[in-house]
Amino acid sequence: MNPNATGFMTGLLFGAALYMGGLADPDKIIGTLRLKDFHAMKTITLFIIVGMLGTWILDITGNAHYSVKTAAIVSVLLGGALLGIGFGMTGYCPGTGLACAASGRIDALVSIIGMLAGAFVFILIYPSIAVPIAKIADYGKVTLPEITPVSRAVYTIVITIIGLAILFATAFKRKKNDS
Repeated sequence: MNPNATGFMTGLLFGAALYMGGLADPDKIIGTLRLKDFHAMKTITLFIIVGMLGTWILDITGNAHYSVKTAAIVSVLLGGALLGIGFGMTGYCPGTGLACAASGRIDALVSIIGMLAGAFVFILIYPSIAVPIAKIADYGKVTLPEITPVSRAVYTIVITIIGLAILFATAFKRKKNDS
């Protein structure tokens, strides 16, 4: 199958899953960031558990093909902070923004335009600013199991247990008027 068609179909399925999972509602995202509505956190936790277990199974069977990126800690922290700021301001990450824009939300379209503008600025500053920053605390193409004495299986099992605990802990909400 054509890789572009596969990517496009995967993107459509991912967008549909976000939308059907309720993550196309920026109020749910903001509620999660404010620790008042755990719907988005539960959905993302479930995505992480399924993804980790699926990747682990694919790895065990020899069907996973990893493309490990460099562990440039400062760059990742700065990029994560910028994503988090935009996420908190708009209620959209790139995936939810595209899903919501596709459903006709004008605020999501404005957010996507902002993301594209930010990407363009990044392209412009990349050679002079981003490349030198990326060299700070760059550990190369490594994974946690490669630099710690802990196996991929242990990481997967522990994160899955933590994820399941989060799902369990947030599954039962009491109403204020319950006795």
